Amino acid sequence: MANIGKDLALLTAGSPEHFNALTILYGALGTIWGKNAYFAFIKPERYTWKFINESEYFTVSYFPKELNDIHSVFGYKSGRDTDKVKEAGVTPEFLTNCVTFKEAREVFICRKIYMNQMNRSEIPADVTAKYNDPNDLIYGEPHYAVIGEIIGNIVR
Repeated sequence: MANIGKDLALLTAGSPEHFNALTILYGALGTIWGKNAYFAFIKPERYTWKFINESEYFTVSYFPKELNDIHSVFGYKSGRDTDKVKEAGVTPEFLTNCVTFKEAREVFICRKIYMNQMNRSEIPADVTAKYNDPNDLIYGEPHYAVIGEIIGNIVR
């Protein structure tokens, strides 16, 4: 079972012809509006944001610990100018409405039901300072909160 908030995962959106994935750590499972949901957070500067913004479905994929090296590719390189799938050595798996990877040990298949950018004025001051610090990983625009209704779960 995925250890959400401690294990890194890949959030993937797009079509089999054109998709992108990025490493995420921020996330949660829960319920909202009577639906089981995955809550993810994505910065708009990330290339994958374009895909999640344009897609109805996305996946969140957790991998065995021995594949943690893939996150140095998906977490720090951009799909704008890098074939991250090839460089990381993972195999895309095309599902009905979305993409995951054959090496993933657990996959949440989600239908996007909500997305909105966090309001900087409502973020705690100590966190807001990080958005203003170019040396911090969360520098820049606030994250988008993305809620996906979990419509499927693959456990291998």
